[in-house]
Amino acid sequence: MLREHLLETANEDAWRRWLPASRSVFGSLGYARICESFRGSVPRLYVVEMDSGSICHPLLLRPLHDLPFQIEVRSQWDAGTPDYTGPLETGSISESLETLQQRRREMIRREGIVAEFAHLHPWSSGRKLLGDGSSHDRDIIWIDTTLSDEDLLRKHVEHACRKNIQKATREGVRIFAKNDDDHIREFYRIYSGTMQRNNALERYAFSLEFFLAFRDELADGARFVFAEHGDRIIAATLYLHDDENVYSFLGGADAEFNQLRPNNLMIWETTAWARRTGKKRLVLGGGYKGLDGIFRFKSTFSRLRQPFYIYKKVHLERDYHLLDQSFRNHYGLKDENVDYFPSYRFTRTAAGESSGPVENHGPVSSMAPL
Repeated sequence: MLREHLLETANEDAWRRWLPASRSVFGSLGYARICESFRGSVPRLYVVEMDSGSICHPLLLRPLHDLPFQIEVRSQWDAGTPDYTGPLETGSISESLETLQQRRREMIRREGIVAEFAHLHPWSSGRKLLGDGSSHDRDIIWIDTTLSDEDLLRKHVEHACRKNIQKATREGVRIFAKNDDDHIREFYRIYSGTMQRNNALERYAFSLEFFLAFRDELADGARFVFAEHGDRIIAATLYLHDDENVYSFLGGADAEFNQLRPNNLMIWETTAWARRTGKKRLVLGGGYKGLDGIFRFKSTFSRLRQPFYIYKKVHLERDYHLLDQSFRNHYGLKDENVDYFPSYRFTRTAAGESSGPVENHGPVSSMAPL
């Protein structure tokens, strides 16, 4: 028998039962609450329960009434997902793909979701449950944390990276993890300084309270890692983790100390921690724009690449067309091509770059260019 549930964050016990943080840190109740509090999202967990297994699909709904233009449509929302999620399977899927896809389409229309964007888990087979609409976005870099230091150094870590790890060690850089208020304030100082130095888009301007929430909501899934030289914190990264994966999420470094290569040692020490705690992978993510400096830096740690897929789907064509036309009229864009999805969420910054919800831009994660 097939049963469906659409859970809210108030359904705490059910959410934790169906998708615990140990299985998916990004799909967890704690991460959903952070998105609810700081990203203006309305989280839902769509669960398809079968006798032999289940499918859990975290959604981040965004209300249409907060758009800067008004238009009467039947839809109430568009939807994104947390990073590295999409539909996640457990056990054996006993229903046909056609049945599962049809039930999901009915739920989407019933809830009034005009369009949907998803970040799909690179090691999940859930992409097939969505039907058409998924596409390869980029390759991401990951470290096999089941390998020994010797194998990683011999087969994966580039010579320049090995030298940088050795240099950081020789210079007395110390790596440690802490999550008390004072250290998270230091993390915030490092992170904010890095974003300002690199002229990051406004969507990366998180508050101190945002980072404190990771400590409070994801006590067993968030790890603040610091690089210290002397008595000064010179780099920091927030890693999120579940049973199998460690994800490099957000971080930064004090540019004055870049020559000490603290980020190289931080990634190397985190790889060792992941191995000790039984994780399979340290996921470094991709670059900001293709094969840029961020991608090249990460690639010095590992030769492993994994295809990363996104999903774009318009569910209610008429409403989407009306929203797109109202958006174009509001901004005077007429027939101008808008390379953004959904198009009506596009805005411009002073620098002329597109901006939008963090969830629409893939797993860049972690450090700014070095």
